Amino acid sequence: MQQELMEEKTRPNALAFKIAIVFSIYILVLMVIVRALGINLQSEDTPTLYKVVSGILNWAPFILAIYYVQITHKKELGGFITYGRGFSAGFKFAAYGGLFTGIFIFLYYQFIDQAGVQEIMDAALAKANGDENQIKGIEMMRPYFTISAAFGSAVMFTITGLIISLISAAVVKKERPLNFVEAEEI
Repeated sequence: MQQELMEEKTRPNALAFKIAIVFSIYILVLMVIVRALGINLQSEDTPTLYKVVSGILNWAPFILAIYYVQITHKKELGGFITYGRGFSAGFKFAAYGGLFTGIFIFLYYQFIDQAGVQEIMDAALAKANGDENQIKGIEMMRPYFTISAAFGSAVMFTITGLIISLISAAVVKKERPLNFVEAEEI
């Protein structure tokens, strides 16, 4: 009964929101650094090692952030958390993180790095190898690139976060035993 009361009072929203903002700013800074180093990850000339390191720098903090939100919320609840509550905490971070990352990616490509959009389009045209249908599709997509990149990132982080939250909630789960008596109840 006390666990249910504690769960009612303690929600993971503020924690998930705060960590999502930090993660989204991290992604934005990472994009700026990659651009400043002159690395174009869409180019076929980019070494595979750069692409692997970029993937690790994107996804490892995301996975760790989901786990951090779940563990921190578990501590807020007195060291016990149900599977559903753990999933909810992780997924809230993923949803907020996807939303904020999408917004930051839109702002980045729309206002900070418009030349980056041109490089991505040029790389896509190079991959088309003269195929008229692909070239036509790329040119039609050009005005909508920033919106589609933002939306795609938001959806990708949210869906991936859903899957990671399902898995990590099983790891974090620790339900209060039925006969558990807290020290203050004695």
